[in-house]
Amino acid sequence: MIKSHHNVGGLPEKMHLKLCEPLRLLFKDEVRRVGRELGMPEHLITRHPFPGPGLAVRILGDITPEKVSILQDADDIFIQGLRDWGLYDQVWQAGVILLPVQSVGVMGDERTYERAVALRAVTSTDAMTADWHICLMSS
Repeated sequence: MIKSHHNVGGLPEKMHLKLCEPLRLLFKDEVRRVGRELGMPEHLITRHPFPGPGLAVRILGDITPEKVSILQDADDIFIQGLRDWGLYDQVWQAGVILLPVQSVGVMGDERTYERAVALRAVTSTDAMTADWHICLMSS
């Protein structure tokens, strides 16, 4: 059985508080089941990625306010694209990863170097293994 809990990683060893995370031992499908039992709205339960990696673990390298903003914008575009193309519910988990590299592009008549992202969309039947999902979108 493989289970890693990354949502509380990086906390100091000594804190003046006790962390209480009752769902930390549950798998994603189990957390979703608990959400349904508690009457949470379905759009929150099926949110990508839920429960899953927050923004900090999807930023490779140093975390800055600028990088968080870029990732939020890119993630919103990707997730909205999945919704617009009817792919949102076909994907078990989707999200954008901000890579620690820049890529060349063109804006107007100028060459530009901007940050690169990876789009991740996977399917799963058991919440333990995943397979890539083809998402063909066009603007």
